[in-house]
Amino acid sequence: MQPPNIVVIQADQMAAQALGAYGNEAALTPNMDALAQDGAVFDRAYCNTPLCAPSRASMMTGRMPSDVDCLDNGDDFAASVPTFAHRLRKLGYHTALIGRMHFIGPDQHHGFEERLTTDVYPADLDMVPDWNRPLADKLQWYHEADPVFSAGATKANVQQDFDDEVIFRTLRHLNDRKRANQAAGESRPFLMVTSFIHPHDPYEPPRENWDRLAEVAIPDPAHPEVPDEAVDPHSHRLRTMSGFDKRNPGIDDVRRARRAYYAAVSYIDDHVGRIRQRLEELDLAENTVIIVTSDHGDMLGEKGLWYKMSPYEQSSRVPIIINGPTEFVTPGRYASPVCLVDLMPTLVELADGAGVAGAAGVSLFETARREAAGELEPEDRDIVIEYFAEGTYRPQVTLIRGQYKLTICPGDPKLLFDLETDPDELVNRAGDAEYAELVATMRAEIDARYDLEHFERHVLGSQKSRQLVAAALKVGTVRHWDFNPDPENGYVRGDFWAAFRYGKIPDSAR
Repeated sequence: MQPPNIVVIQADQMAAQALGAYGNEAALTPNMDALAQDGAVFDRAYCNTPLCAPSRASMMTGRMPSDVDCLDNGDDFAASVPTFAHRLRKLGYHTALIGRMHFIGPDQHHGFEERLTTDVYPADLDMVPDWNRPLADKLQWYHEADPVFSAGATKANVQQDFDDEVIFRTLRHLNDRKRANQAAGESRPFLMVTSFIHPHDPYEPPRENWDRLAEVAIPDPAHPEVPDEAVDPHSHRLRTMSGFDKRNPGIDDVRRARRAYYAAVSYIDDHVGRIRQRLEELDLAENTVIIVTSDHGDMLGEKGLWYKMSPYEQSSRVPIIINGPTEFVTPGRYASPVCLVDLMPTLVELADGAGVAGAAGVSLFETARREAAGELEPEDRDIVIEYFAEGTYRPQVTLIRGQYKLTICPGDPKLLFDLETDPDELVNRAGDAEYAELVATMRAEIDARYDLEHFERHVLGSQKSRQLVAAALKVGTVRHWDFNPDPENGYVRGDFWAAFRYGKIPDSAR
């Protein structure tokens, strides 16, 4: 069987609960919903850290952030660590990245044969946290409260410019893959990763998408009250870091920001539709698998929190939707917990049908097969979420086992939620006698995986080293690590008429 083409579409900060496919009746996401309708949908998919750069490094390598030592948004991602782009490229795939991946460090490809745009954020060591610094003493790049207060439609902004370029490059790249195979007389499979910055804050969608939601009843946060600081100090640290302890949005601010977020998701959905349409126009759809996902979610005012960085469901859950030919993708909805480290072994299975030894993740297809066969229950696999970045002073680890979710951070109270009886995570069961044995068992599993005291020293040492390097690199001649795309060479160059023949994709309906 010929390996399929693979298109991975990633949005930044797109929460699972913001999509119609995940039950949101206010969401305007018909294209993603259509992919879900006859595809495979994973109802309990989590990121492995609710922060951009380490989440993406983890996703690409199939390993936990701590295993690849990519701890935060100011941590370089080692070029020697194999990614799914390396693995598929070695198997003969053409691999291309278009858009955002938040690589930090001098390697801005990490296995991709082509990269067609720069990133919207810098690639330098600009965002190194400092656990020795009071959160109220803000670093320049911290999230701010202002995007919630200033949300609304814009005619243009940095993020729209970026995503408009990403979709243009994406559609053209699909043309280019068709041209290349046409000229070579073969069908070399390709992996195309298209990664958008929306619906990441600031919440400033195009007017067209904003207006679509004018008459839509977008729900308010179900539980906007901030948890008791004695129970959940982490949430209060996040609020302090972003300034919500000083400036709390009113209900009109909240509603405007949520409408803007939903509009930004609608904007992404438009792009998903354009990609699928181009695949069909180029006769590529019948042998292409499309995967839609995100790097983390967004709290959107729940528990008084915005953005990510929290282990709560709104921040840590992501969509994973897979659509493609039935010989590769078995449609259905799957309840078993999965996570982003599962993406790498999933892509490798698509490419050559094999597994990956030593991966932290499990192929999503393997999970689907076992669940469909009745061989897998939700409690049979633990999901781990790490957090080692700004907004905490010590390592935070969350373990999900079936319906239960335990969060441990030295110095903070333990948090245990029963997601079956308490899906909104309102009642901490960690101190209840009836849960004592469960807490002890799950805590023992965390302790078996992590020496948190040792890891805290490692994080502090890493921060100190990177702070020194970042400061030194700003002295004298500065050389940034940002990726600069190659000059265009797609038009008439060299052999005059051959360029025209190569560029033509015939339309049989003319």
